[in-house]
Amino acid sequence: MVVDNTKGCIGMRRIHIDKLKTGMIISKPIYSSSGIKLLSEGAELTDKNIDKIKEIGLRHVYITDELSEGIVVEMMIKEETRHETKRVLKNSVEKIKSGCFDSSEDIMKQINTVIEEVLNNPRVMFSVQEIRDKNEYAFLHAINVCLISCVLGKRMNYNEVQLKHLALGALLHDVGKIKLRIEVIKYRHEYLEDEYELYKLHTEEGFMMIQELPNASLTAANVARQHHENYDGTGFPLGLKGDAIHEFARIVAIANEYDNLMFNLPMGMHIKNYEVFEAIIAKSYTFFDPFIVDIFKKSISPYPIGIGVVLSNGQVGIVSRLNEEFPTRPVIRIVDEKTRTIIGEVDLVKNTTLFIQDEKDIDK
Repeated sequence: MVVDNTKGCIGMRRIHIDKLKTGMIISKPIYSSSGIKLLSEGAELTDKNIDKIKEIGLRHVYITDELSEGIVVEMMIKEETRHETKRVLKNSVEKIKSGCFDSSEDIMKQINTVIEEVLNNPRVMFSVQEIRDKNEYAFLHAINVCLISCVLGKRMNYNEVQLKHLALGALLHDVGKIKLRIEVIKYRHEYLEDEYELYKLHTEEGFMMIQELPNASLTAANVARQHHENYDGTGFPLGLKGDAIHEFARIVAIANEYDNLMFNLPMGMHIKNYEVFEAIIAKSYTFFDPFIVDIFKKSISPYPIGIGVVLSNGQVGIVSRLNEEFPTRPVIRIVDEKTRTIIGEVDLVKNTTLFIQDEKDIDK
């Protein structure tokens, strides 16, 4: 099940599934893995569909209520484009599994659509708002890595040709896993030693498979081969260091790690948005190119719109808007926890005495 990331959703905040109650209104349509809409935007929750949401395994959903009125989330691409990209990717992977490598035309056509939407989106900083279950990991991970990579490439002033090579490599960075006889829906630290040695082969397998695709570039293939190389030379498969790693692969390495930490940690383990952000920054110079980490810091918000937070003065609220030049200091809608009413909004850029202390579920 995935949740519709419609551009320009109005009245939206995130809530943990354990806090859902009958009568709450869904603000983002919920889809099945096959693309069937299970709950429409504006649907009123019942005990039955709350149980279904929990059964699927979602951690959060988005609702609309008086506290979220006027909060707008603009996503990287249209939800229709995301669904079509997933469909094309699934079909292409099935063809590749059967030994047919004639799907690159469909992939490139879809990549052109993705790039066009990313380039036409006026925003320079985004909230990664997607909600997904484990069943959707492989394809949605590939799409998210592709989108984040394109956003970083756009910020680095890549032209359309460069973005096409980057996007193809990012979308297919893990394609080599389909050749491996191991469980791939794992964060790499979960693998046993013998599994991990097998897992590492997916980079070389992906490199060879992408080269088989008509019109695919060696550059895109090298993204698959090098996205686990570390900036300090401790990665695999070649142990490349620094600028010897292709810049596209250095971008995808960050996007890959970010999405894995957000959505693919071991069962029961969860780290907060800003903690993922800090984990990426902490690996500058070791795992990641510090220049690209700096681009990442300017492009992806550590405090997504719609999440609950607690401020340094003890007040709680909802992230209502981003300040694109100051990613750690968004605008916060302050909420009275007792009366469940809006007190006002505080712009943390203008009020420099306050800061976000932590994420906080504001629902009882």
